[in-house]
Amino acid sequence: MTVRILLVDDEPSLAGVMELYLRKFIEDFEIVPALNGRDAVEKVKELLELGTPPDLTLMDLRMPAMDGIECTKVLAEMGLRNIHILSAYVDDKLLTEAQSVGAKGVLKKSEGFKANAIKVAEMVRVIRQPDPVA
Repeated sequence: MTVRILLVDDEPSLAGVMELYLRKFIEDFEIVPALNGRDAVEKVKELLELGTPPDLTLMDLRMPAMDGIECTKVLAEMGLRNIHILSAYVDDKLLTEAQSVGAKGVLKKSEGFKANAIKVAEMVRVIRQPDPVA
């Protein structure tokens, strides 16, 4: 099962670097990059029309066009549930605000690419686990 990861960040090289690190820990995934919140919303609309929504979203907070808080809110309203903040600028107020609009957790860029790739790889493993039979 290919896991689709939407990576929303205004730093264009981040998606490529994150992909390199993730390949060390997991296989069969696709990074869908978006450079700001508005771009992310458009890409999610396209993916939903194709029936291939992102399985996981990594969201920066401070971006032009539409910031991460507003984008998280919009994506959650569109039905995305697995949204995690990936930002250098995380304080308690921002985290609380992000969670109030739909973010599930936070990854701090200051922890480094390897540490964050390990955390994302674990999220992907959880996504791939079959649902327990009731």
